[in-house]
Amino acid sequence: MEGYNAYPESVEQQYSAAIFRPSKSEDWEPYREIIAHLYNTMNMKLKDVMTEMQVTYNFKATEKQYKTQLKKWNLDTKYIKASEYMFMIKTMRERLAEDPPKETRFVLRGRVVDPKDIARFEKRAQKKGTIKEGEPIDCNEPVEDLVYGTPPPEEAHTHSVAAYNEAYESHQYDFADDYSYFY
Repeated sequence: MEGYNAYPESVEQQYSAAIFRPSKSEDWEPYREIIAHLYNTMNMKLKDVMTEMQVTYNFKATEKQYKTQLKKWNLDTKYIKASEYMFMIKTMRERLAEDPPKETRFVLRGRVVDPKDIARFEKRAQKKGTIKEGEPIDCNEPVEDLVYGTPPPEEAHTHSVAAYNEAYESHQYDFADDYSYFY
């Protein structure tokens, strides 16, 4: 039985020894681009990024550590903050009040903001009492990295559909053209 104790460490001990746990800010730098790619470019959830980093790179940190680091690197841009939604709603209301009313599309940090998301936020804010239907929104500070404007008219698209329908209706379809041989 003397040789029994000569076996190497257990699998758990080997595994935990291979895991790298960051303890200071400098420990994160070699992984910055990888984390940024997974989180923002690949649009992965934070939990999935954490799992990928642990499995692929043996890098393990807590969720709080990740969130702190993402904020420090300004990578926490995936989600829209309440103040950003408030500014968008205020801008939309102002542009709709113009004569003629203008439709507005927003691009925040390089991503198009879905109008449904803005409407959902507005409904929730109205339920909470944060926003009232006819009252102005108190939001004076502009949002960084927000671009907005009137979307291009879709008449060109409508025109091309109309041209297609006209061409389709005027065409006499002959089934014999499709089947050059018969059984």
